[in-house]
Amino acid sequence: MQDQAHAPDNGGPISRSSLWLKVAALLTVLALLWTAVLGWWLPGWVRPQVEAAATEALGTPVRIGELGVQPWTLEVTASSIALGAKGAELLTVQQAQAQLSLGSLWRLAPVLRHVTITRPELWVERQQAERFNFTPILEHLAAHQKPEPADTEPARFAVYNIRVTDGLVRYGDRVLGQTHRIEAINIGVPFISSLAADEDVNVQPLLEARVDGSPLRVDGRTLPFKEGLHSEIDVQWRDVDLPKWAAAVRPLLPPQAQADVASGRLAASLKIVFEERKAPAIPRVAITGGVDVNDLQLALPAMGLQAQWTSLKVAGIDSLPLERQARVGSVALDGARIGLQPAASMATSTTKPLAAAAKPDTTAFSASRAATAPGPAAWRWQLDRLQVNAKALDIHLAGAEPLPTLGPIHISLHGLNSRADGTPAKLHLDAADPHGMALSVDGGVQAQPPRATLDLKLAGLQAAPWLAALDKLLALPVQLTQGALAVQTQVALDKDSLALTQGHIGLKGLKVQASAQGAKDGVSLAGLDAQGLQARLRLPSAAQASALESLTLSTLALDKLDVRATHDAQGHWLLLPPDGKAATPTAAPTTNNAPLPQVSVAELRCTQCAVALTDQSVQPASQVQLSQADLTVRQASSDLGRFMGFALNTRAQGKGQVRLTGEVRPQPLSLRGKLGITQLDLRAIQPYIEPHVNIALSQALANVDGSFNVNLPLDNDVHKLDARYQGHVSLGDVRVQDSVNQADFMRWKLLSAKGMDIAWKDQALKADLGRIALNDFYGRVIINPNGRLNLADIADRGAGQEAKSLTTPQGAPGTPQAVDPGTGTTTGKIAPKTEATTAAAPSSAASAPSTTGPAPELRWQHITLSKGRVDFTDNFVKPNYSARLTKVEGDVSAVASSKPEPAQVKISGAVDDGAPLQITGQLHPLGPRLYTDIQGSAKGIELTRLSPYAGRYAGYAIDKGTLSLTVHYKVDNGKLEAQNQIFLDQLTFGDKVDSPDATKLPVQLAISLLKNSRGEIDISLPVSGSLDDPQFSVGGLIWKVITNLLTRAITAPFSLLMGGASNELGAVPFDPGSAELSDTARQRLDTLAAKLKDKPALKLEATGRADAAIDAEGLRDRHVRNLMRAAKARSTGQPLPDVRIAPEERDQWLTAAYKAADIKKPRNLIGLAKALPPAEMEALLKAGAPADDTALKVLADRRGDRVKAYLADKLPPERVLLTASRLGSEGLPADDKDSAARVQFTIH
Repeated sequence: MQDQAHAPDNGGPISRSSLWLKVAALLTVLALLWTAVLGWWLPGWVRPQVEAAATEALGTPVRIGELGVQPWTLEVTASSIALGAKGAELLTVQQAQAQLSLGSLWRLAPVLRHVTITRPELWVERQQAERFNFTPILEHLAAHQKPEPADTEPARFAVYNIRVTDGLVRYGDRVLGQTHRIEAINIGVPFISSLAADEDVNVQPLLEARVDGSPLRVDGRTLPFKEGLHSEIDVQWRDVDLPKWAAAVRPLLPPQAQADVASGRLAASLKIVFEERKAPAIPRVAITGGVDVNDLQLALPAMGLQAQWTSLKVAGIDSLPLERQARVGSVALDGARIGLQPAASMATSTTKPLAAAAKPDTTAFSASRAATAPGPAAWRWQLDRLQVNAKALDIHLAGAEPLPTLGPIHISLHGLNSRADGTPAKLHLDAADPHGMALSVDGGVQAQPPRATLDLKLAGLQAAPWLAALDKLLALPVQLTQGALAVQTQVALDKDSLALTQGHIGLKGLKVQASAQGAKDGVSLAGLDAQGLQARLRLPSAAQASALESLTLSTLALDKLDVRATHDAQGHWLLLPPDGKAATPTAAPTTNNAPLPQVSVAELRCTQCAVALTDQSVQPASQVQLSQADLTVRQASSDLGRFMGFALNTRAQGKGQVRLTGEVRPQPLSLRGKLGITQLDLRAIQPYIEPHVNIALSQALANVDGSFNVNLPLDNDVHKLDARYQGHVSLGDVRVQDSVNQADFMRWKLLSAKGMDIAWKDQALKADLGRIALNDFYGRVIINPNGRLNLADIADRGAGQEAKSLTTPQGAPGTPQAVDPGTGTTTGKIAPKTEATTAAAPSSAASAPSTTGPAPELRWQHITLSKGRVDFTDNFVKPNYSARLTKVEGDVSAVASSKPEPAQVKISGAVDDGAPLQITGQLHPLGPRLYTDIQGSAKGIELTRLSPYAGRYAGYAIDKGTLSLTVHYKVDNGKLEAQNQIFLDQLTFGDKVDSPDATKLPVQLAISLLKNSRGEIDISLPVSGSLDDPQFSVGGLIWKVITNLLTRAITAPFSLLMGGASNELGAVPFDPGSAELSDTARQRLDTLAAKLKDKPALKLEATGRADAAIDAEGLRDRHVRNLMRAAKARSTGQPLPDVRIAPEERDQWLTAAYKAADIKKPRNLIGLAKALPPAEMEALLKAGAPADDTALKVLADRRGDRVKAYLADKLPPERVLLTASRLGSEGLPADDKDSAARVQFTIH
C-alpha cells in the first residue's frame, strides 16, 4: 500500500523536466514565430501598404527600397526612400532607422528611443512666382483635409536621440534664376516630447552645415544629474551676412513677408538648455542670451516699409518655450530711420498665400472648435526695458509728396508684461519735426488686457507743410499756408475704444487759401481754444467699423475768424470740392446701424469774426459782409430735442449792425429770440431780383427791433407753423431806379412800422401793422404810348428778356391799348374812338371775403404821410402830359378787421405846387366788406396841362382855364354812391386838333351850354353801382357820364342848359290855331332868356311850327271868335284889339256875326235867312274859315314872330334868329310825341 502510495513520487523529477522542456520548446517556437513574422513577413507586408497610404495621402508617388525590422530590438530600418516621380524626386533618404520603446505600451502613446536619418537629400524648386515643385502636394493635402472632432486632444508622443547625418538641400529658383545649396547637414536633437518619459539620451544637441559653402555649427553638451539629463547648446553666430540669407529665404516666404535686405550683420549669443525631468513633469527647454543686428538696411515692398538702423541690441533673453514663458531684459534700437509708403502694400497685396486658394472654408468649424476645445495656455512674457532712439520717420503716401520728416524720436518703455494684474509699464515718447513741433507722451501701458493711460502733449505743429505734402492726394480746393496746432489731453485706450479726457486744443495763426488760380477766397483765424475736451471713439473690429461715440467740449473759442468765400458762376463754392467730387476717396456705404455720436459744446464763442461771401452766379455779383462779429452759442448739442442759446452782434454790409439773441431747438423746431437791425444795406438782394424786375435797388437801409417766436410742432404727422413777430420795422433812404437808365423811379426817406405784431397760428394770420409812417417820398408814374402803366411793368420781365425802362416811353403808339379809367392799367383791347371800355373787374378782396381758410385779422394803429411827391407823365397822348403831385401830407387813424369803426382819413397836397388837394373822410378796407366815405377836393388845377388830353379826345387844344373838383365816394355793403362836382373856370379851347381818337360829339356846344357868363362851368357827375358786379368800374362809369353829357348837347341841349333838368326850354307851346303867348310860354321864355344871358356864347334859333291835325280846328275856332269880336266892335265902337267876348254874351255876338257873314245860309220859304241854333250857326261859320296850308304857314310865321318879339326885349336881336317855319312833323325826330303847335328852339 505504501509502495503504491509513493509510486508517483518516483516520477517527479522526470515530469518537471518534461514540463520545462515543453515550455522551452513553446518559447522557442514562439521566438521563431516572432522572429519570422516581425523579421521576415511583416516588412514585406507593411512596405507596400505604407507606400500606397503615403502616395494617397500626399498625392505623389512614395517608394521604399527596403524595409527591415529587428524583432528583438524593435528597430525599423528603411532604405532608399524616395518622394516624387522617378527622375524628379523631391526627397530621397539613403536610410532611416528608428527604435520603438516598450514604454509605448503602458503610456498608450508612441515613444521612440532613437531616430537616425542618413543622407537625406531635398530638392526645392520655385517654378513660378507663387508655385513650387511641392505645391501640388500642399494643394492635395488642403483638398483632402478632414475636420478634426471637437473633442480631439493634442497629440501625445516622445522622440529621443534624433540624428540627421550628411544631409543635403538644393534650391533652384526659375523666376529669379538663383540656386542655393546647403550640404553636410548634421543635426542632433536630444528629444522632442509632449509627455514625460524615461529613456536614455545619448545625443548631444548639434546643428552643422555648409550654406553655399559657408560653415555653420551649433553644438551643446549634456550634463547628467540624478534627476535626469541636462543638455545645453551654445549658439555663437557672429558676423552673419544678412543680405545673403535674406535672398535665400525670400522665395520661401509669402509675398507680403518678402524682404529686400541691402546690408546688415547679425550676431547671436544664445544658450539653449534641454532638461529631462521625471514624470509627470514634461521636459524643459530654456533659451537665454542676446541678439544684435547692426547696420541694417531693410525693405518690405509689400508693406511699403523701409528701415535702417545703426544698432539693435536684444539682451537678457530668457525663454521657456515649452512652458510658454519669455522674458527680455532690454531692447535698444539706435540710429533708426523708418520709411513708410502705405499704398505700396495695397499694390502688391492682391495675391494670396500659397495653397490658400484650394483651402476649404473652415471658419465655422474653427469657431466651433475654439468655443468647445481648450487651447494651449497663453504665453507669459515680460519686457523689462525698451529704448528706441530713432533719427527719423519718413512717410510717403502714394499719390502725394513726402510728409515732413518726424524726428528725432525717443521711446522708452519699462516693465511691460502679460500679467492682467500687473503694474502698468511706464511709457515715455517724445518726437519733433523740422518745423518746431514737439510731441510728448507719458503714461502707463498694459498688454493684458490691452489698455493704456497716457498724457499727451503736442505743441508747435505747423500744419501747412504736412497738408502741402498731401495736396495731390487729397485734391483739396484749399491750401493751408499757416497754422500752429497744440493739443494736451489724457488718453485712455483699450481694445474696444479710445477715450480723451481733460483735453485742450489750441490753434494759432491759421490761414487757408483757395487753390483756384487768382482766387482771393480763404479762411484765417487768429486763435482757436477748445477746453474741456472729452471724447470716446469706438475702435474698428470684425463686427463693426470705427465710429465716434461722443464728443464734449466745455468751451470752444474762436478769435478773429475771417471767412472769404466765392460762389462762382457755375454754382460752386471755391472753398469746397466741386459737385460730385470728394476730396478723399469715399468708402462704400455700409449697413452700420450704430447710433449717431453724442456731441455737445457747453459754450461756443467767436469774437471779432468776419464773413465775406461773394455770389458770382448772379450778375452783378452779390456781396454779403459781416465784420466785428461776436457770436456765442450755449449748450450746443447733437441732441436735436434740446434748446441751445445763441447771441450774435455784428456789423453787416458796412455800417449796418445786426443783433440777434435767443434760443433754438431743432426738433421739433422751436425758435425764439430778439432781433435788432440798424442801417442794414439791402443792395445785396438786387442781383437776385434783377432778372425778374425792371428796377434797380440802388439804396435801401433796413432797421428792425423786435422779438420773434417760431414753432413747428408735429400734429398728426403734419408740421403746423406757429410764428409771431413783435416790434418795429423800417426801410430808410430807399432809392429805386430805372434799371435801364438809372433814373429815379421811387424813393423815400423813411417807411416805418412801429409796434408791429404779426402772428401765424392754426393756419390763420393775425397782423397788427402798428404805426406806419412814410416820410419824404417820391414816385414816378408814366402811361406809356401803348397805354400801359409803368407800374404794371415793374415785375413784367420774362426769363432772359432785356430790361424795360420805367421812366422813358415804351411801346408803339400806333395801336394804343385801352386804359381802364378805374385801375389805370390797359385792358388789352384796342382803344375805341368814341368811348372807353369798362372791362376791368374790381378786386375780389374789396368785394367779398376770401372763402379759403380763416379770414386774416388785420389792423393798423396809424398811418402818417409827409413830404410826398409824385411825378406823372402820360405819353399815351400827343403832345405828352405831365403833372406833379407835391406837398403830400396826411394821416389815417387806426382800423381793424375785427372792429366796425372806420379809420379817419385826412390827406393834403398840391398839384404842380399850386392847386391844393384835400382828401378827408372815413375808410375801412379791412372789414368783411369794403367801407369808404371819402371826400376829396382839388382847386385851381391849370387846364393847359391837360391840353394833350383835350386835343386827343375832344379835338381841341386848351388855351386857358382852371379845374377844381370835389368828389364824395361812399362804399357800403358793396354799394357805391359817388358824387363828382367839377368846376371849370375860363375854359377856352384853342386850335382844332386832328386826332383820330377825338369824339364827334359837339364838345364846343356842350361847353357853351355849361359855361356861364363868368366863364365858369359847374357840373355834377353822380355815380352809383354795385361792387359785386364783375363788370363794375368807377372810371368806366365816370367816362360814361361824361359821354352822356356830350351826347345830351345834341339830343337834349336845353336839358343840359338847365343843368340836368327837363328839356322843356327847347320849345314854346301854343294853343291850337293861336299865335298868342300864354303865361306858361312867357314864363318859359323868361327862363330861357335868363339862361342865355348867362351864356353869351350861345345863339338861339326859333322855328315856328303849325300842324293841321292840331291847328286846323283851332284856326276855325279862332275865325269864329274874330267874327264875333268884329261884330261887337262895329256895334259898340270899341277898338278891335280891346274887344272881349264874355261867356254870357257869346250867343248874342255869334248871331250878329252869322248875320253879317257872307256865307251860304239856309233860308225859309220867303227867302229870308232862317234863325238857327248857336251850334248850327257856329258850324256854318267854321265851314267858311280859312284852314289850309297857307293859313297854317301864316300861323307858324306869326308864332315865330311873336316869340322873337318877346325875346327882343331880353336878348340882343342877333342872338335870336328866325328860321323858315315848318308844318306838321317836318324836321322832327320820329320819337317826338309833343304837340307840333309850338316854336322850336335850337342852340348854337
